[in-house]
Amino acid sequence: MAGKRRDKGEGSVYRTSRKTKDGEIIYWAAKYKAPNMTKSKVKYGKTESEAKQLLRQMKHDAIKNDYNEIKKISVKEYMDNWLYTIMINELKPKSIDIKETILKNQVYPYIGDYQIANLKADDVQQMINSIKDKGLSYSTIKKAYDCVNACFKLGVAKKELIDNPCVGVKLPKNVKKKKSDIEYFEDDEIERICNACVMEYSNGVPVYRLGYAIIVLIYTGMRIGELLALEWKDIDFDSKSLKVRKSAVYVKNRAEDAKTKNILILQDSTKTNDSDRDIPLNKKAIAALNELKKINGKFDYVMATKTGQINNPRNIDRMFRNVLERCEIQPTGVHVLRHTFASLLFGKGVDVKTVSELLGHSNISITYDIYIHLINKQKSTAVELLDDL
Repeated sequence: MAGKRRDKGEGSVYRTSRKTKDGEIIYWAAKYKAPNMTKSKVKYGKTESEAKQLLRQMKHDAIKNDYNEIKKISVKEYMDNWLYTIMINELKPKSIDIKETILKNQVYPYIGDYQIANLKADDVQQMINSIKDKGLSYSTIKKAYDCVNACFKLGVAKKELIDNPCVGVKLPKNVKKKKSDIEYFEDDEIERICNACVMEYSNGVPVYRLGYAIIVLIYTGMRIGELLALEWKDIDFDSKSLKVRKSAVYVKNRAEDAKTKNILILQDSTKTNDSDRDIPLNKKAIAALNELKKINGKFDYVMATKTGQINNPRNIDRMFRNVLERCEIQPTGVHVLRHTFASLLFGKGVDVKTVSELLGHSNISITYDIYIHLINKQKSTAVELLDDL
């Protein structure tokens, strides 16, 4: 009679028998097949307990043999396999690019040449300390640590490795930078920028073909990649709202015959799950989108090029910097428009949870960390209102 069925890869112990001239002999079998084995190995014992012990020994020997081979591999080789064989199926292309950069610049220079068997917690700790000594941010340090930890943690779970060398490693204290230097535009600057965006030549041709996009960014807080991926079907002019569900991102071109280093792709998801959101539209955003529809209404994408293709974020950034130069405002990146949207909301007394949801932050603490000075300013203004009572 067969014993209880085990999960795949766990092996099995079962009762069996064979007939002899003296009668039937009852005994127990231990059957096991490791992932790297072409066929199962079977050993026999007189009792169920003995068969179970044989199964444990076979599994132990298989793990030991695997480890003896793996421990000769370098950290770089092992982690490259983790990134390009396993994680590439789980992460978005942009996330793979980020991890690849972290490994290349922050991990491999310190521990990449170590053999797996020789890597210790002290080596990982020295890597962390060296990154810190370079003056890099806590975020960068943690990303490097997280890559190594995730890779070796999986290795232990798969029983390829015995220990995770990240156990016992200490990260430096996260000293959060003050966010008082967050850039955003004041009301008079917003007015000048909006006026410049809609300027026309004497013949009525717009100075900036898609200048109204700047106004949309100011009053929606969308990321530039989200706006570039926005289609007209995502906008409901009747309910005055739009859906953010996709993003256009630059990623490394991994094609074998790649002729360019990076390519722009449409990602059927946003930065995080919480970035998928509905954004209500005010009158200025609606008006700007209506103007863009006159220009690009025949195409799928709101920000389409003249040929209907997804626009390049560099084109929008270049246009924005040109607008700022025309307004005699210090040049900066498009992301400042997202901060401006947040500042407008806080200035009107909108609570931080609502602001966080409109921006699509993964959690409210991110919003607090970035805009703490605006939140504190809002509190001070609220208290000052008591003077009028």
